[in-house]
Amino acid sequence: MKKALVALSIVVLAAAAWLVFLSNHAYNKADESAQVPLITVMELLHASDLQAGVKQAVENNDYAAIDGWIAQAVEVGKAASLSQQDIDYLHSNHAREYVIFNAKRQLFNQEFEQRYYALEDIASLKTKYPEAKDLFPRAEALLSKRDAIIRQIAETLSGETPPSEAALKEAETQWQAQATSN
Repeated sequence: MKKALVALSIVVLAAAAWLVFLSNHAYNKADESAQVPLITVMELLHASDLQAGVKQAVENNDYAAIDGWIAQAVEVGKAASLSQQDIDYLHSNHAREYVIFNAKRQLFNQEFEQRYYALEDIASLKTKYPEAKDLFPRAEALLSKRDAIIRQIAETLSGETPPSEAALKEAETQWQAQATSN
């Protein structure tokens, strides 16, 4: 009987210890989740106001302004409870290069769109923004499609293959009018 009572006591103590462990574990998990940052580093670096500011600074060759935007990102990161490792990353040259890289790609896209509608080529853009080299094939394909459509319009207008120079000019004018009206 004493052995059964001792065994029962051990089981009760083990169960109580297990419940205390689970309670502590749940408390620690809740405490850890309270420390989760409100925003990630990548969300911060891709924030629209940061990207627009850095893009403007890159466009103006104002690298001091880029540093100002990074400093603002650091402050937001601290307020959002980012880890020290993430704050250190924001202070790094790597983060600075990353936002500059993305800004140059955005500038390529912006200038490409202008040239696309102005019927201009992009050779100088390729030199100006090598950061966007993975976008070059798609951009060239869009230019080729645009030019093929213009040639089709010119052939329809002139009834000739290849179309006359005057028909090409008229087709370009019609294409631009249609493209800019949408």
